Amino acid sequence: MRSWLGIGLVLLSLAAQGQTSPLRAQYQAADQALKKNDQLKYSQLRAGLDSYPLTIYLDYQELNDNLSRLTTAQVTQFINRYPNSLLADRLEGRYLHRLAKEQRWQEFLRLYPELPNSVELQCAHYRAQWAVGDKKVAMGGAEKMWLHGGSRPNSCDPLFSTWASIGGRSDEHIWERMLLAYENGQDSLVTYLNRQLSSSAQPAGDLLARLSKQPQLLLGANPIKAHTRREQAAVAVALERLANTEPDAVMRLYPQYARSADLRPEQVTKIEQQLARRLMFNRTRDHRSWLDKRLPEMGDQDLFELRARLAIWEQDWSSLPGWIALLPNSEQQDSRWLYWKGRALKASHKSSEGEQAWQQAAKQRNYYGFLAAQQSKHAFALHKEAAPNTLTLAQARSRWPAVGRVQEWLALGNKTAARSEWYHLLSKVDPNDAIALGSMALNQGWHDKSILATIQAKAWDHLDLRFPIVYRDAFQQQARRLAIDEAILFAIARQESAFYEQARSPVGAGGLMQLMPATAKATARKYSINGYQRESDVYRPDINVQLGSHYFKEMLGRYNNNRIAAIAAYNAGPSRIDRWLRDSASRPLDVWVENIPYRETRGYVQNVLVYSVIYQDKLGQSPHFIKPAELNYVY
Repeated sequence: MRSWLGIGLVLLSLAAQGQTSPLRAQYQAADQALKKNDQLKYSQLRAGLDSYPLTIYLDYQELNDNLSRLTTAQVTQFINRYPNSLLADRLEGRYLHRLAKEQRWQEFLRLYPELPNSVELQCAHYRAQWAVGDKKVAMGGAEKMWLHGGSRPNSCDPLFSTWASIGGRSDEHIWERMLLAYENGQDSLVTYLNRQLSSSAQPAGDLLARLSKQPQLLLGANPIKAHTRREQAAVAVALERLANTEPDAVMRLYPQYARSADLRPEQVTKIEQQLARRLMFNRTRDHRSWLDKRLPEMGDQDLFELRARLAIWEQDWSSLPGWIALLPNSEQQDSRWLYWKGRALKASHKSSEGEQAWQQAAKQRNYYGFLAAQQSKHAFALHKEAAPNTLTLAQARSRWPAVGRVQEWLALGNKTAARSEWYHLLSKVDPNDAIALGSMALNQGWHDKSILATIQAKAWDHLDLRFPIVYRDAFQQQARRLAIDEAILFAIARQESAFYEQARSPVGAGGLMQLMPATAKATARKYSINGYQRESDVYRPDINVQLGSHYFKEMLGRYNNNRIAAIAAYNAGPSRIDRWLRDSASRPLDVWVENIPYRETRGYVQNVLVYSVIYQDKLGQSPHFIKPAELNYVY
């Protein structure tokens, strides 16, 4: 039997090498022993670790490694020992999957009687309800799970089979799901479902399956006949889809099909709505009289907004207030539409009414509010709310054990694990506690976590928590070296990563200022940024800030020091911005930004400009929003 003397020497060695606490070293040694399946050494090391924050990970891993042999009592004991923890939820979910696989339905419901979040476990929940005799709930759940426009996990098939076997699933259910799949663009699912229809329903199913692959069949010389309600629905949804690619043809044909197929009014309305949407996206004046006549009758909020944006693009200031007036009153009072109403009224020589709209808009802290404030020469409304009384780290750790786990993961350099714990903790607390945690995080220098707390709490006025000053030396140094406003660099980093150094986008951009690998490599080579040697260096804050600042400076140079175009290019790439500028046919700044084709880029530009004003205030600068040269530039 190994002696504690040998283990003690190992721990002392680990502690000396890493300048770490004895318990931390003991945890790390126990973790290694568990990974090597050295059960004797692990058991010896695990003793005495009950007070260490990360011991839950050892206990979880030990149970997870033996998942196939676990009992419900062991899982329940773990959940009770570590309530509301990330790993308790994770173990519970994995064990529920096992119980479902083994069809231990009573245990399944005893452990988790509520409806789970995952689709697979929801199907298991309803199978369990059937097994214990609550067949009404089970079959109601089967119907709800079935009526979905996408594929369902294979584990749901037994539930659907049971439902079908007792006559619960009808041709009408299959048809409804076919329509949902068609509208969702899932053409292969339409074909699959069509094979499940009875022979009496097959003609309509065959028609929908054909039209899902070739909606152009509707454009043939001989109009498709629709004799039944389902065939009418197939023609209607196909016309709706075709309106997106062949609006002129559908505009010509849909009245004929409305008569020959006896389409219902709501089906015609959907076709017209898609036609209107495509005509406005295309910015065409074709069929404009039809659009403006029909839109007030068949439109909805999204279409009214699109029509208002089209009026903005065309600078049709006389008609714009009328389209804004069709929006819900709450939208009309939003700064966006107050700004454009004021813009239109002033352009129509109704200066005092326009000024009144701008003054209302200027009360809001956002892009349109700041734009209205600048235009009407009002102060920017920052609406700063004071941070709450500070919650100490010790108090937070005592109340929420997850805080200790966050702290310890950060000490070990595992920012990803720390962030996962923080996310989970925030999902378990109320808004007031989230704000208190955010304030504590800010005081600890956990800047990305203070931001996450305000998002969870929707505490938009807590600007100190939402917009921390992070890596000031790095940003200040690059701002001075490259003659860039420091606030705009902070604003870009805040928008890109919320100051999470390990941030990685779905397309591979990384770090504080989110550089793509190719961009980072080219920028480092072009500007001799020696610290960048490998792709992983983009996650080093000092290197990342250099790369991002130099790349933004390059975009400023490309667009004659125009920040708006440079910010857009930083997000969408300069080739797209070149094309958008070339195709915009010389429009004012506000009109061009409003009509940036990508919603993400449009919001990005607006956010960065607003964030720059907030950071100007935090850095003690005189606040400014749009520079005169940018405002007067023809885009």
